[in-house]
Amino acid sequence: MYKWSQHIIVWLLLLFSISSASAQIAMPDTVCVGITRVYQVNDASTPSTYTWKIGGVTQSSTTHSLTTTWNTAGVFLLTVQEHALNGCDGDIQSGLVVVNPLPIANAGNDVNVCAGKNIQLNGSGGAVYQWSPPTYLSNSTISNPSLVLPPLGTLTYSLMVTDANGCKALKLDTVLIHVLPSVKVFAGRDTFIAVNQPLQLNATDPDNAGFISYIWSPSFGLNNSLIKSPIAILNKDITYIVTATTADGCKATDDINIRIFLAPEIFVPNAFTPNHDGLNDLFRPVMVGIRELKYFVVYNRYGQEVYRTSTIGAGWDGMVKGQMQNTGSFVWAVEAIDYRGISVKKNGAVILIK
Repeated sequence: MYKWSQHIIVWLLLLFSISSASAQIAMPDTVCVGITRVYQVNDASTPSTYTWKIGGVTQSSTTHSLTTTWNTAGVFLLTVQEHALNGCDGDIQSGLVVVNPLPIANAGNDVNVCAGKNIQLNGSGGAVYQWSPPTYLSNSTISNPSLVLPPLGTLTYSLMVTDANGCKALKLDTVLIHVLPSVKVFAGRDTFIAVNQPLQLNATDPDNAGFISYIWSPSFGLNNSLIKSPIAILNKDITYIVTATTADGCKATDDINIRIFLAPEIFVPNAFTPNHDGLNDLFRPVMVGIRELKYFVVYNRYGQEVYRTSTIGAGWDGMVKGQMQNTGSFVWAVEAIDYRGISVKKNGAVILIK
């Protein structure tokens, strides 16, 4: 009996083998979930049968070799007993097998990033990391690489992790990065106002980006610098910059220049060139501190009315009944109501230059 026991002990301790390699290992054994091992004692030429058990459960193999796949994490007792042809049973030999769980790769939540900005990925679940593809990543082998200036569109990154025990995650995890287009905000057209005349500012969202916050800078003269449409009361020229931010954190800026005059005024040019070059094509009054235009009218040298408007900002393009007028002098008159309710009247002459 003793010689059989000793014979099995030697082989059990020295010849437990790994299925994926020809090298042999001694007990106790350490594996990862999903690994298949081949354990054996003696050799195939020994005329004996064997009883293999894992955690007390008898296995199907009765040969000198046991092949098993470890599908459950934990610590298991592996035993084997030899049954010789002469009826003698060897001692039960045992060894512990530690089955480590597999790590779970976590690539983080899908995120939106603004065009022209970098973003940091946040992977977890392992000790060794591998992101793919490595394109635009500062380092594809760390948990939290930076995504550097990615292009517009949706990018997909996959993460595989390996833990400190050398166990590799069963599957990849992915994260979607949505790179959003640039956004724009419009602060308004540059303008003139009279000193201490209330001016309603209004930031607009031309591309419907969905801004959720606004900041005007400087805050001088504003009743509230943190709203879309503050009111400005000024005693000096100023340039305001508005910064608008979307729910995704994308920012846009624009500015507006405001020039201050000491009193309400109407400025009318003495010449214009309606040649459609985009420069001085319209003859119109520039009004400072005016809330209502009663009329702006233009007459030819015969006293005939050639243009009339009561719309602030509108002007004459030099056409009368579809015909461009010849170079010459024209007379104009204007009446408006300033922001204080006072009537302002002016008149003069202008030269049309073709």
